[in-house]
Amino acid sequence: ELAPEERVQQAYDLAIAALLSDNIYNFGDLLSHPIIDALKGTEHEWMHTLLFAFNSGDIGKFESMIGNLDAQPLLKQQEKFLQSKIRLMTLIESMFKRQGAGTRRIAFGAIAAETKMPVTEIEHLVMKALSLGLIKGSIDQVDQQVTVQWVQPRYLGKDQIRSLVDRLTQWESKVKETANKMSQATPELFV
Repeated sequence: ELAPEERVQQAYDLAIAALLSDNIYNFGDLLSHPIIDALKGTEHEWMHTLLFAFNSGDIGKFESMIGNLDAQPLLKQQEKFLQSKIRLMTLIESMFKRQGAGTRRIAFGAIAAETKMPVTEIEHLVMKALSLGLIKGSIDQVDQQVTVQWVQPRYLGKDQIRSLVDRLTQWESKVKETANKMSQATPELFV
């Protein structure tokens, strides 16, 4: 029941609070709330885009929008924090996209390429993600690899849902293929 200007201001304030929070790494509730759509078609529409970039861990989109931070002094002052946060979100998205049942193993070099960080800083990034409970797994510093068993559930955008559907479809076909092989190899068990 807010006036349109109040809706925009409320959405803008909520977006800033979520971005600057040091314990919010799941934007699902905010992104699914209709008030965020109040930013569309306004001078603050970039904030809407920025929230979705954070949610999907799109570091390229974030970097292309860095200039917009000048419009909001609080965000500009916390630019280093926001860069750290987007890298954590990129790590989470990277782990989510990895194929494999249950466990994802990834080299520091691959994480460095995706997060646009030096390899020497990857261990610290992963330790931060582990300590925040964003992922569960272990670090093999000698082989410079990370093993992740769990990624924090979060809001999925349309592209992420499509990716998940594709992975489920592939999994379904592999299960059917395995069932066919098993039934052909041991037909007496499947009578």
